[in-house]
Amino acid sequence: MLKTTQKTGTKNGDFYFKRDRLNRLFTEAMKHPLIIVCAGAGYGKTTAVHDFVQEYQTPTLWMQLSERDNVGGRFWENFIHSMMQINAPFAASIKKLGFPDTTEKLKQFHNYLHVHADKKRQIIVFDDCHYIENPVVIRFVEEAIRNLPVGITLFLISRSTPRLNIASLISSDQIFNISENELLFTDSEIAQYFLVQDISLQPDNLHKLMQDTEGWAFAINYVARSYKKAPGYEGYLRNAMKSNIFRFMETEVWNVTSEKLQIFLVQLSLIDHLSVELIALLAGTNEELIDELERKNAYIRRDCYINAFLIHPLFLEFLATKQNLLSQEQRHETYTIAGRWCNLNGFKIDALSYYEKIEDYKSIVNVFIGSPTQTPYDIACYTAAILDRTPQHIFDSVTYLASVHLRAITCQGLLEEAEKKAAYYEARYIDLPKEDLFRMSTLSSIYYCWAIVRVLMCAKNDIYDFDLYFEKLSQCCAVPVDPGDLITRTPGPWICAVGSSRKGAPEDFINAVMRSGEHLSRCFLAFETGEDSLGWGELKFYQGDIQAAEPAIAGGLSRAREMKRSEIVHRALFYTLRIAVLQGNYEKAEQALKDMKINMDDNKYFNRFIDYDISMCWYKCMLGMPEKSPDWLKENFSLYAYAGFIENYANQMKARYCYITRNYSLLLSYINDMKQRESYLFGRIEMLVLEACIHYKMKKKEKAYYALEEAYETASPNGIIMPFIELGKDMRTLTAFALKKTGKIPKLWLENINRKSASYAKRQTHITAKYKRTAGVADGIAISPREKEILKDLSHGLSRAEIASSRGLSINTVKMMINNIYMKLGAENLADAIRIAAEHKIVY
Repeated sequence: MLKTTQKTGTKNGDFYFKRDRLNRLFTEAMKHPLIIVCAGAGYGKTTAVHDFVQEYQTPTLWMQLSERDNVGGRFWENFIHSMMQINAPFAASIKKLGFPDTTEKLKQFHNYLHVHADKKRQIIVFDDCHYIENPVVIRFVEEAIRNLPVGITLFLISRSTPRLNIASLISSDQIFNISENELLFTDSEIAQYFLVQDISLQPDNLHKLMQDTEGWAFAINYVARSYKKAPGYEGYLRNAMKSNIFRFMETEVWNVTSEKLQIFLVQLSLIDHLSVELIALLAGTNEELIDELERKNAYIRRDCYINAFLIHPLFLEFLATKQNLLSQEQRHETYTIAGRWCNLNGFKIDALSYYEKIEDYKSIVNVFIGSPTQTPYDIACYTAAILDRTPQHIFDSVTYLASVHLRAITCQGLLEEAEKKAAYYEARYIDLPKEDLFRMSTLSSIYYCWAIVRVLMCAKNDIYDFDLYFEKLSQCCAVPVDPGDLITRTPGPWICAVGSSRKGAPEDFINAVMRSGEHLSRCFLAFETGEDSLGWGELKFYQGDIQAAEPAIAGGLSRAREMKRSEIVHRALFYTLRIAVLQGNYEKAEQALKDMKINMDDNKYFNRFIDYDISMCWYKCMLGMPEKSPDWLKENFSLYAYAGFIENYANQMKARYCYITRNYSLLLSYINDMKQRESYLFGRIEMLVLEACIHYKMKKKEKAYYALEEAYETASPNGIIMPFIELGKDMRTLTAFALKKTGKIPKLWLENINRKSASYAKRQTHITAKYKRTAGVADGIAISPREKEILKDLSHGLSRAEIASSRGLSINTVKMMINNIYMKLGAENLADAIRIAAEHKIVY
């Protein structure tokens, strides 16, 4: 039975012009057994479903629910009466059964349902489901949904998410949800509607109407009915619409709401987050308040899918007009609770906003204590703006507020401004009594931030005096203290934050790190991090001195583990991984990755997921499997405020992904941009080496040589060679070409890199092959016919000279082809090659 309605058609126009769009949506939804249409008052839910079932032309049971249907007997009478219209035999059978309020009766109901099921498609509509609160009635609806015969689709129309236990249907994709978003008018639908009403709506007024109503049918209908009577929208109807809707809300909702809920609703209008958890915190122990809130579902509904309450935008505006009813204490309590919840759940900007409103600057400081040293750019900008307008006397009484200001400026990449601000704060507080606790805490935090600024500036100025500011910090502390979560030093992309290619610059930086460690150890308990040892290991790694690098990296790793400095642990493991690949040690590489995974258990290691993804991207690209890299590292290069920030560290791996996937134009653009600004030495060399190889792959050999020259001239003062070696066969090919040229690059250096990159390529292939065998990855080894012949000769015991003679080849050609065979097979030696070839049935 179809419920008659006056909400459709061209006269009322409430739904007509979006009907075609919604009917297509409902047709798609009919593939699911359950369709939930959930929205507040005035969205046209009932009209939308009514128009669809009219057009769909299939037997339809439409059951209009009310509060009285919470009585099982009344619900049953309503259900049977409605069912009689489409399936009289079934209705007669279940009428005798009575309301199925027991398990046995439910079983009989389902038996009758399947016995009398019509093979033709049918629709059942339960309208205004939000009225149903009786657990027994809800249980019946749940069971009916779970046991619907094939061909029946059930529509539930409600102002709030039905309180049904249907998780299994959600997980099996048997539910189609239609919410406010789908029921709203679009711009074009509003324009069409007004056009048919013979109303000329200018584009700017259409935009403002859409902005004011957000496509809400109730408000649009009001404007349409009144438009011809008013001189225009803005200045007339715009204000009249809100005024009349607010009066309607006052009468229909506000005046029939308890005083406690009125105040609570106004409190909610102060904040942007309406999480069920937050609203429960605001309500405290008053559970009745939440129950009453859920019953006021004309403009408020609880969405169980996102665990939040949704309030109509115009109703929020209406509530905002009542904010004068709140006392200062109520405002303060609301912002305090909301700020604390936002901070705990990662909504830092909202937390900062709420704290500023109540001038709670101590809580603003607490947002930063224990957070990463590098604050995200948008949060840094927002915080700096707050503190720029904060009265100066506040800084004189809130501990660490000045250092938070410095951090906010620094994390925008404004290093010179941060240094000036640090000098200002130092001058302001340096003359306070030395025993003053505020002076000690404030100055020590200022000097720590100042030292970090000087570390970051090393990439530009080649001056390594940051230890002097750590020394000033140590002079503020009479005795060593536990820094707790106040200080969370996170290294940048490299331990050695050097930009200059000047000979000795990396050593100068590391020596400053060592001096800084001595100062920090005098003022903070257990603050030795292993960073200095890892810094030496990093430098030796890039210089290709693995014998010196390994023990230094291992020492840094051990110390970092002891001190629970997980970010240093990860960086040491990353170098361990790279050394393992250089050595062709698959087991060692896999162990490093496992240890990285374990290291992620530290919840205070803020960048653990980013760092792990970056390391995995490097490994997958090395394996020649870039498609297995984390998706976010396949995206375009990120903007970054300073070269030492985490975004640029990620860019280094995005560059490798671009190189492996041959996205050369994007990568060359990034490298060109890098050359125009500050950069770190190790990363710059890696990018210059990639640039040289790209040009060679693009057949621009002269450009490739000059790019290689630039990379060599940047690397050679400090003997850096690993970025060249790690490009394996590509660098072997490029250096073989460069050896034929006459230029600035010494032949001995080219021969050394050629030999070491060839060795690296061989071991890289070995690790790749072993990874694929271990992981069960299908691997089609492309051996040429000539290589296969030589491989057979080797398996038959022929020497290189014998093969050359029998095949009419030079001995050097045979040697080159054997090297290619080893690389393709991932073999270490002849026996290894023959074994792998036999396993793949290349030779028999």
